[in-house]
Amino acid sequence: MPFWSATIPTRTPHGGSGVHVFIVDADHHEDARRHALARADLPDARRHRRDAALDLQALTVTEILPSWRTWALR
Repeated sequence: MPFWSATIPTRTPHGGSGVHVFIVDADHHEDARRHALARADLPDARRHRRDAALDLQALTVTEILPSWRTWALR
C-alpha cells in the first residue's frame, strides 16, 4: 500500500500561517485525502495546530515514492 503526504495550509486567528502535514497509507489519492481529513479533525491534531483553521481548498496530496523508484524514473 502506498504512502502519501497530505499537506493542509493553516491560518491562525491572529493572521499567522503554517501547514499541517499528515503521512497516511492508502490505496488511492482520494482515500489518502479522506484519511488526512479525518485525522485533521481529531482532538490531538486540533491541539497540535492550536485550533488554527484549515484551508481545505489548498490541501495537496502527493505519493511518497521510494528512493530507488525515483531514481529508476529518471
